[in-house]
Amino acid sequence: MPTLSRDQASDLIKAIPEWELAADAKRISRTLKCRNFVDAVAHINQISVLAEQEQHHPDLHLTGYRMLTIELTTHAINGLSRNDFVVAAKIDPLLAEQSK
Repeated sequence: MPTLSRDQASDLIKAIPEWELAADAKRISRTLKCRNFVDAVAHINQISVLAEQEQHHPDLHLTGYRMLTIELTTHAINGLSRNDFVVAAKIDPLLAEQSK
C-alpha cells in the first residue's frame, strides 16, 4: 500500500474538517474536550469497537481527565494511507453521537 503524498493528504483532510494533518504529513489527529472522564472513556470504548471491526487501530491519548486525542497513521508504511481517512470519517459520527 503506497504512502500518501502531502498533496494527497491535504486534499483528503478537507472531507474531515475536525481533523488536522501533522506537519510531517505522516498522521492525522483530532482532539476533543469531553464532558468528563466517563464521557471520554465512553468515546474510547466506542472507537475501540470500530477499530477492531476495521482492523485499523488509532493511538488514543486521554489527558487532563477529559481531553481525548485520536491519532491515525498506518504504521506499516510509516505514513498515511487512504484507510486512515476512512477510519477518521467513521469515528466522527461516534463522537457526535456520544456528545448528545
